[in-house]
Amino acid sequence: MPGIVESAACAGVRIRVRPFVAMVTTDAPRPTVPAFAGEAGADDIAQRVERAQVALLLERTRASNLVGIPVGLLMCWLLWDILPRSTLLAWLAMKLVVTAVRLVIAARYRRDGPAREVRWGRAYEAAVAVDGVIYGLIGTWLLPMHLPEASAMMVATVIGIAAVGLIVLSSRFVACMAFCIPVLLPAILWQLVQGTHLSNYAAIAMAVFLALIVVEGRRASETTRRMLSLRFETAILAAQRQQALDLAQRHSAVKTRFLATMSHEVRTPLHGMLGLAALARAGGSEAEGYLGMLEHTGRHLLGLINDVLDYSKIESGHLKLVSAPFDLAELLEGVAGLTRVSAAEKGLGFELDGAPPSPSWVLGDGARLRQVLLNLTGNAVKFTDQGQVQLQVRMAAAGRVEFEVIDSGEGVPDAERERIFEAFEQADSSFGRRHGGTGLGLAISRELARAMGGDVACLAAPPGAGARFRLQLPLPPADAPAVVPAPPPMDGVAGAVLLVEDNPVNALVAEAMLRRAGLSVDAVHDGAQAVARLAERRYDLVLMDCQMPGMDGFEATRRVRLAEAQAGRARQRIVALTANALEGDRQRSLEAGMDDHLAKPFGEPELAVLLRRHLAVG
Repeated sequence: MPGIVESAACAGVRIRVRPFVAMVTTDAPRPTVPAFAGEAGADDIAQRVERAQVALLLERTRASNLVGIPVGLLMCWLLWDILPRSTLLAWLAMKLVVTAVRLVIAARYRRDGPAREVRWGRAYEAAVAVDGVIYGLIGTWLLPMHLPEASAMMVATVIGIAAVGLIVLSSRFVACMAFCIPVLLPAILWQLVQGTHLSNYAAIAMAVFLALIVVEGRRASETTRRMLSLRFETAILAAQRQQALDLAQRHSAVKTRFLATMSHEVRTPLHGMLGLAALARAGGSEAEGYLGMLEHTGRHLLGLINDVLDYSKIESGHLKLVSAPFDLAELLEGVAGLTRVSAAEKGLGFELDGAPPSPSWVLGDGARLRQVLLNLTGNAVKFTDQGQVQLQVRMAAAGRVEFEVIDSGEGVPDAERERIFEAFEQADSSFGRRHGGTGLGLAISRELARAMGGDVACLAAPPGAGARFRLQLPLPPADAPAVVPAPPPMDGVAGAVLLVEDNPVNALVAEAMLRRAGLSVDAVHDGAQAVARLAERRYDLVLMDCQMPGMDGFEATRRVRLAEAQAGRARQRIVALTANALEGDRQRSLEAGMDDHLAKPFGEPELAVLLRRHLAVG
């Protein structure tokens, strides 16, 4: 069992272990393990223990109930010539009736099952109490006082019946007392009424025996209750551990599938990039085309990484949405334009149907909607070999919009319509699958849609069609925003920049972009050099890589801030320049004393926005 806990803990699974005492064995039927593996509360455990006690009660009294009939017949035979036969027959009839009632209740209990267990259990306890009253008549009504030997036999019979009751009813204290007290108490009182030394002795002896039955009956019942409670808790603990193990194994399988998928999806374009770089270096008339393909492949790799980052943000709850007015018609035309290009490359047609007139301003996260629609239309193109792809738009009531993407591909089997929305899953996940991809697109699309208040579903396609996906989103009408003309990408900035970058290729690219913007640039290769350079002179802006050998960018920034505080110098503007793109990385940069954050890879548009923010002229 420790191995299970350790393996589950390694997979990041929390296991709550409830302390328990040593195991107690018994011949009682084993309680059923709960169908669910979650932690049960104390009330739930108590209810299960009560039901198990009722089950033990009926199981253990089955034989003794049936044996009561021959015992009654034997007693009637013994007293047949001693007591009035009508008295004996009346007592025997009562005994037969209560035995039959107990058998009927037991049969109904087994037939109705768990739904009415407690109800039939209480009815059975009432029947047991009536049976005890009938047995108690042996020590009073059926006691032949004129024959001491026969009276002694009847008293011994009553004591024996009570002893058997203690044994078979010990699992349920209420039932034990409901039976044993009516059996012995009338005989005790009857003997006391007689007033002889012998009868007083018999009364005292039976009273002591009854007290012992009460004490031992309570102890046996509590022991049974603790044992059953322990067994249920142990069963739940075992189920929880098994659930943790299953979860750990599923996580391990997902991780393995993720690594295998990413290895294929990353290594394949990397192989092409290296080959294209070698061909471009060889020169020739096709070098420019090779460079274009190289850039396209690099952007494909960036898309894969962005998918993984998006999914990580969604799982960690750090996904941020931006609600702002946007032109839905313009967005749809942009999606249609990109999809037409990719569809035409495969010889497919593309049709946009039901698009609203332009402009159609709505309120929502336009960038995320565009991402979801491109995921859906991109999937449709990828999984369609011939025919066409349709994007249908319908303006529903209450500001909701429905988008449907329908293709003429192979479709999605009914059993796979939900599974394809799981991470790293495709309808065909075998090694021989014809279509690549990480299997994250649909998972991300559904989570984004739900975060925006909508949903994505895979529906049954109309006859002759392949797959059909429906996206529903709340996009209420909005007023057109004020138009702010964007300045040219690199105009209106000036100053001196210190570039701190340990990777020579990244340093070359960044320095070239900065010089094209008309900035003077000095470059150093680690944090220590940056601290030394900033101690000598001041720059208008510092672009600081965060992860570098030796002194990293965080430590370098902290030292610069400390030196500024000690010398009373003005604050140097420092921007984190890093490949870490998660929200926590940005926060870490700001906490280290940096003023802004620019994630790699970046292009000239992103760099221009940053430079205008910090180096704008005029």
